[in-house]
Amino acid sequence: MKEKFLPKRMKTFGGPVSPAVITDGYAFISGQISTHPETGDVIRGNIQEETTMALNNLKIIVEDLGCSLNDVVKCDVFLSQIKDFDDMNVIYKEFFGVDNPPARTCVSVEIWGGMLIEVSAIVKTEN
Repeated sequence: MKEKFLPKRMKTFGGPVSPAVITDGYAFISGQISTHPETGDVIRGNIQEETTMALNNLKIIVEDLGCSLNDVVKCDVFLSQIKDFDDMNVIYKEFFGVDNPPARTCVSVEIWGGMLIEVSAIVKTEN
């Protein structure tokens, strides 16, 4: 059985997507981009600025689940330009560290709206 999860501290949008879905002790968080969490307005910047906003949004959802970034077991990172990989990693390390980061996939694709990054995650919600 799956349950749609709506974060309390973040504006969410309708349509055929859930911000997160909880099932069997895990939450699957939909891709986060660089948007203002309260207004939903897109915020454009360089890769480090957009990475910071996308990961801040991810962190809000994780915390609203009652978890922390230490509970993130997998991230999928989508970059519009693979040349941004090293600059993205600088910010990514600030959020997840280097001692025990989540498993990760990183690919380069065209992202909706010309955004530079999108990040989704799987979070362990039960210990």
